[in-house]
Amino acid sequence: MEKDFQSAPKRFWQTIRRLRRGKRGSIQAVYSKGGTLLTSTEEVIGRWKEHFEELLNPTTPSMVETELEDEGRQTSLPEGSHYGAASVDSNLSGEFTAEELSEAMSKLKPGKSPGRDNIHPEFVIHQSTTTSGWLCAFYTSCYQRLKLPKTWRRASVIALPKPNKPAEDPKSYRPISLLCVPFKILERMIHSRIEPVVDSQLPREQAGFRRGRSTADQVTLLCQDIEDSFQNNEKAGVVYLDLTAAYDTVWHRGLHLKLLRTIPDRHMVKFIMETLSNRSFILQTSSGQCSRLRRLKNGVPQGSVLSPMLFNVYIHDLPDTVSRKYGYADDLAIMLSRPTWKAMEEGLNEDMGTLVAYLRRWRLQLSVGKTVAAAYHLSTREARRELQVHVDNKCLEVQQAPKYLGVRLDRTLSFKQHLEEVKAKVTSRVALIRRLAGTTWGASAKTLRISTQALVFSAAEYCAPVWSRSPHAIKSSRE
Repeated sequence: MEKDFQSAPKRFWQTIRRLRRGKRGSIQAVYSKGGTLLTSTEEVIGRWKEHFEELLNPTTPSMVETELEDEGRQTSLPEGSHYGAASVDSNLSGEFTAEELSEAMSKLKPGKSPGRDNIHPEFVIHQSTTTSGWLCAFYTSCYQRLKLPKTWRRASVIALPKPNKPAEDPKSYRPISLLCVPFKILERMIHSRIEPVVDSQLPREQAGFRRGRSTADQVTLLCQDIEDSFQNNEKAGVVYLDLTAAYDTVWHRGLHLKLLRTIPDRHMVKFIMETLSNRSFILQTSSGQCSRLRRLKNGVPQGSVLSPMLFNVYIHDLPDTVSRKYGYADDLAIMLSRPTWKAMEEGLNEDMGTLVAYLRRWRLQLSVGKTVAAAYHLSTREARRELQVHVDNKCLEVQQAPKYLGVRLDRTLSFKQHLEEVKAKVTSRVALIRRLAGTTWGASAKTLRISTQALVFSAAEYCAPVWSRSPHAIKSSRE
């Protein structure tokens, strides 16, 4: 194992993961839509194909389709919009340079899985100067002619299990697209060009995948606002929204319209939409079996370099609400503090109606069953009082300590449940580190230090500024 750490770090961390979670076998059985357990290979592959076909190509009622198309044609664009602009920025439309290519390649990580072309990152990382020059010319030609190799439009989709979900349910898996490495490099160069333009137009409440912003910022901001409500002797109500397959349901025509409003270069917008059009995927199981080629009509691929930024653009125009919004990509939350329960519930219900109407207009699906509400206050007498927030005449589930961006937030912000979970996680990882070392044998001090920093410190220090300074957290729990 020590040898793997020095010469094959990927194998080393695979061993660590196997020691933590145990060996995971391939999924031999899944449930059908009717709840029947399927065991034969042909039936299992068919069920996976059916599930991802529905997930990645959602259908929309024809009436809504017509309404959205009419809106796309008739929407009056705001002043300063670039909808009718030509290519006005040479920095966006110019030829790709060797410096841009070098910067994009420097972000490639060796050991990553290749796409359908079977080109590994190492092939590109160790290429010659001559090859770099040829690649720049090739990428420039693709951009100027609005054409891409067919292989770049095809992705191998693998299903990664979500934590603490039943393995036999296809909904317990997240589709990840394995894209071609040369295409990822092109995406990175496009990303570098449009990031300054797009980032300046994103709302402050959206922190997902932006420079200088993190999940800890959003959790800290939410907790500070709740603390302010405590100081004002008010009650705070928070709704944590859950979007069903958010990235996979992005409507391409709607995204096209919003990109034209955001980026002052129509050719750049056309090229971005070209990278999303005519895409297809092949489902690849853990046992090596593959499905037939399937077309993708909507969505931005998870695993793409541009997808997080494109999704931020897609939801950057969320409507104004009385409640304050907190976003990290598709993890959305709204918070409203009021002196009385009635005023707080009325405000949250009104804002939820506004947000639901927006999501439906742009074909994003709110999962009512997974969207939860929570109340935060210091009144012990009203500890069991539950928020009454409704969506489509259904009352949202109320949780006492919901999890937002990996942190459990209880009613008084004591972080008791969160710290108990962190303690259990850290204890199990410390036990793993102990298995790597002994008094006369085991890994070196350097290996143990790096492993401890990656496994133990990362878990213990995540969002520590939030709970370590909370006046409501018990000192013994923090220690």
